[in-house]
Amino acid sequence: MRAISRRHFGFGATAALSTLTLGSRDAVSQTKGSVSIGVIFPTKSIIGRQGVQGANIAADFVNADGGIDGKEMRLIVYDTNYSPVEGVAAIQRLLTQDDVRIVVGEISSTVALAAIPVVKSEDALLMLSVPKHPDVTKSGYDRVFRLNTTSVMDAASFNGYLLKTVAPSKIALLAENNDVGRLGIEDAKKSFGSRLVFTDIFDVKQSDFSALASNTRGSGADLVCIVASNPEQSGNLIKSMADVGFAPKRCLMPGFLNNDLPKVAGRAADGVFSEDIYAASIDTDLNRKFVKAYETKYGSIPGKIELLGFESVWIMAQAMKKGGTTTDTKRLAEVLHSNKWTSPRGTVSFDATGQASSDHVYRVEVKDGQVVATQR
Repeated sequence: MRAISRRHFGFGATAALSTLTLGSRDAVSQTKGSVSIGVIFPTKSIIGRQGVQGANIAADFVNADGGIDGKEMRLIVYDTNYSPVEGVAAIQRLLTQDDVRIVVGEISSTVALAAIPVVKSEDALLMLSVPKHPDVTKSGYDRVFRLNTTSVMDAASFNGYLLKTVAPSKIALLAENNDVGRLGIEDAKKSFGSRLVFTDIFDVKQSDFSALASNTRGSGADLVCIVASNPEQSGNLIKSMADVGFAPKRCLMPGFLNNDLPKVAGRAADGVFSEDIYAASIDTDLNRKFVKAYETKYGSIPGKIELLGFESVWIMAQAMKKGGTTTDTKRLAEVLHSNKWTSPRGTVSFDATGQASSDHVYRVEVKDGQVVATQR
């Protein structure tokens, strides 16, 4: 399986993936007997690379099993750089110049929300991996799907656990400055009431957290929860809290505890906990195969982001086979809505809005430098 990168100039932005350049536009246009899917992620980030790598494993599996009706599956990968402008530019290039009908991936809800009108205008299909904002599946366009849980779904399960089981007296919430982060703060105010004593935001590319760590320490919170997509930010924030001698209980809000967090935060990450829809220890044949293949190819154990990148390609390939088409997005959407799909995490199905649901939720925690499942 070869991942193909493109460079697009337009809208004052560049959508490029310099680290995975393995082809050219001429090579794509001259390739016959293949099925191309567009893949978008912020590939300069840890989390974006994880998503692409998960997608690559899915394509490897599909092609090892004969492809799509004998045709090789090929991924055309673009970097969105967490930017709606660059994300829209990448999708327009995929749909109008690379001639794909299906786009999968992405991390940012802001990018996803900007992309939906473009996808709709071309009657294309968008399978989103990670974006968590509830509005992503409220556009009314029946060819938008999301694999991850929403922030609202997460809160319904996790906030009660925090209040009743963790039982802090004072809570601080630190959130990245985007749609999901701001929504997290709004939800925390409703859920935690007077126990929420401190909130603040930080940039998604911020690297210095010393002032934020000091200000949070001053709040007296005995539980600090973080909304941060990137382990670069959450890890450095946790490390900064340790550096200023601040040792409260720490949680990442559901879905944000990345396997690479301990690599960034070091020993300061031990004890950080969260909740998620995936754990590498899930005992199914497909998950064992997925984990082994990912570890062999990339030298690490996959987490939820890698899983969602995998699912976006894997489930689309199964829908193509079942629906008997690789280009009829209306037919593919009908097939996706009306069937259940086998994934490494279990069984996945989509509701009328395109929102996925799955079998289990796991408590996860950093222990001895590893993210492990502690409870189903």
